[in-house]
Amino acid sequence: MERSQALDLVRRYARKDTTVRHLVSVEGVMRALAGRFGEDEDRWGLAGLFHDLDQDETHDSFERHGYQSVEWLRAEGFDDEQVLNAVLAHVHERYRTDLMARSIVHADGIAGLLVAVALVRPTKAEGMKVSSVRKKLKERSFAPGVERDKIHGVEEGIGIPMDEFIAVSIEGLQRVAPEIGLA
Repeated sequence: MERSQALDLVRRYARKDTTVRHLVSVEGVMRALAGRFGEDEDRWGLAGLFHDLDQDETHDSFERHGYQSVEWLRAEGFDDEQVLNAVLAHVHERYRTDLMARSIVHADGIAGLLVAVALVRPTKAEGMKVSSVRKKLKERSFAPGVERDKIHGVEEGIGIPMDEFIAVSIEGLQRVAPEIGLA
């Protein structure tokens, strides 16, 4: 599936601008992680774009979250099983069976933190530093909705040291920043 088609689906199913911004930010992080691992950036990007596709629909129904996205994507003719598995994996641990599926969990967490950090900086995502993000990660009162547990354990989860993970993630966010008002 081409990225333009994927964005059309995102805009059709995601009801809130904040959801679209989150999906695009996770896409950016996933593309950067794919590059780091020598994986297919387009496929990993789709996992990021689609991971919370049903968020606005299933926010009160955790047990349906992820499954609704997969149902919609299959109905749209999307059949990349690895990407669909990653969509499920970001919520349901039993699907974390490969590197993409484990990476989406960490990408989901760090993207939320990076967007929050960018929103309080005068230059937004431009010039963001690992040390600044680490500091905000430690401040529990900053962006309290960020699931910090998804960020911690990245070294064990996907084998990247925290500082490198943050640096790669910042690069990914910076790539999509102009699309989501963070440039």
